[in-house]
Amino acid sequence: MKTRHIIMTLFFLAMTLTGYSQSKVADTLSVSGVCDMCKKRIETALDVSGVWVAEYNPQTEKLFVVYKRKKITLEEISKLLNDVGHDTELSKAPDEIYENIHGCCRYRDAAVVESH
Repeated sequence: MKTRHIIMTLFFLAMTLTGYSQSKVADTLSVSGVCDMCKKRIETALDVSGVWVAEYNPQTEKLFVVYKRKKITLEEISKLLNDVGHDTELSKAPDEIYENIHGCCRYRDAAVVESH
């Protein structure tokens, strides 16, 4: 995990130093999730045009994302995550979608969260 963090930091610095920061943005977004199944769902949901990097950490509930500002916004990224059942700091997943995620992924359920 520490290696990934170092790689992400170096990637961000490289973007800044080479002038790519005007077209790409690196950001961190709080996303509710509790397990590796959540991690996979979140990262897969962001396998879309305009998103270059999406790395989710279920322990910290933080998503590191690098995206092209001209192709996708942070609000659109949040909506993609809501559409697969995950709340973000910007918006909440609809209850009917949340209810369809796997039982071990029910981050709104205190008992599930405590079991992880």
